[in-house]
Amino acid sequence: MSTAPTQSRRFLFWIEDLGFRGLIRALHLLPYERRLATMGWFARKVIGPLAGYRDRALKNLAMVYPDKPEAERRAIADQALDTFGRTLIENYSRPEFRARIAKHTIEGPGLAVALEAQAQGRTVIFSSGHFGNHEATRTALDQAGFTIGAIYRPMKNPFVNRHYVESISEVSGPVFPRGRDGFKGFMDFLGNGGHAFLLFDVHAVKGQRLPFMGHEASTAFSAADLALRFDGLLIPYFNTRQPDGVTFKIELEEPIPHGDPRDMMTELTSRLEARIERDPGQWLWIHRRWKL
Repeated sequence: MSTAPTQSRRFLFWIEDLGFRGLIRALHLLPYERRLATMGWFARKVIGPLAGYRDRALKNLAMVYPDKPEAERRAIADQALDTFGRTLIENYSRPEFRARIAKHTIEGPGLAVALEAQAQGRTVIFSSGHFGNHEATRTALDQAGFTIGAIYRPMKNPFVNRHYVESISEVSGPVFPRGRDGFKGFMDFLGNGGHAFLLFDVHAVKGQRLPFMGHEASTAFSAADLALRFDGLLIPYFNTRQPDGVTFKIELEEPIPHGDPRDMMTELTSRLEARIERDPGQWLWIHRRWKL
């Protein structure tokens, strides 16, 4: 059965894309740092409330942190929306974003083993959640000589999806849509010595239940499964946005040892949980993470 949008729906998609493109063009009239701050404000004050993202973030925060004062939960939601806005415009400011990331240093114990694996032709599965701007690490590793492929979830709006894919394709290596054909291409890429970036912190329709922030969440085991299948390293990575709102602390953690996939994903999840507990506003609370 065809899933193509109706003519009226397609028109609405076109209008939505027209407005989005107009916003991006207008923001590019601003200097880079001001552009990020403005898009962060717009996400907090306009996109978040209108799209229901702020209400969803507050609902998730109330579930995970019922004992935190409401004012604190609202502040975390605002920071998460600000991060969302800044990340979005960074990904549409590729040349300037790359130039900024080139000045960063990759830190953490995972860097040395990742470089060794690269020299040996061994696959590395880099995995994380929507924390800071995950593209900062992929950009930094691209500049360090890694060719990295990624899986993406196509957007419902085909007009937005077209330039969204173009923007993420400019980071490092090919990107593959979720689905049978995309997964086949991704597997061929890894089989030929490529490396992978995988985000595991969104609801997985066919995932398995794992505790996340005190509540069960459907989790894809792809990161562990691929590391085992290709005898690759599974390295958690994190990008913490710094107080200036522009720079990052980019870190590669110790690889997760091979073992039972559930144990590996439990460890990967615990690494992300530890980061969120330390700095909850860095994580994207707007997802329907606990939709079981």
